[in-house]
Amino acid sequence: MNPFAGTWTANLAKSQRHENHQFHSATLRFDVTDTAVTMTHGGVNMSGKQESGSQTYYPDGKERPLSLSTGSGQAQQMPNITIASTWVGTHVLETSAKRDGQPLGQGSYEVSDDNRVLTATVRGVDAAGKPFAQVIVFDRD
Repeated sequence: MNPFAGTWTANLAKSQRHENHQFHSATLRFDVTDTAVTMTHGGVNMSGKQESGSQTYYPDGKERPLSLSTGSGQAQQMPNITIASTWVGTHVLETSAKRDGQPLGQGSYEVSDDNRVLTATVRGVDAAGKPFAQVIVFDRD
């Protein structure tokens, strides 16, 4: 079984959230195949609203147009944004995003050697156009 597979819950006490991203709760679920990694997120944002969605990564290093699925199941195509991802060994998934060919953000998802903790290190530009960086620690459910 892939070390990422399964559901993870954010441990807010161990996380370093950006001041503009003070969500109340978060979960991630990873479904992994030989060619793709689907990450489904859910939780309560800083405004107290429930959010969810999913994104599929193809960890082969190739840039692909970004397609996000929202909680309603609608796929949102983002033609001016591309995303690439790669495996670094078996316990790290690295991602990068570009908008119109310019760097937009980076993420690194690392599972601990004992497969019990996932650390997501993310930085980039948020929907409001402001830069952010944060480290979110997740515990396996």
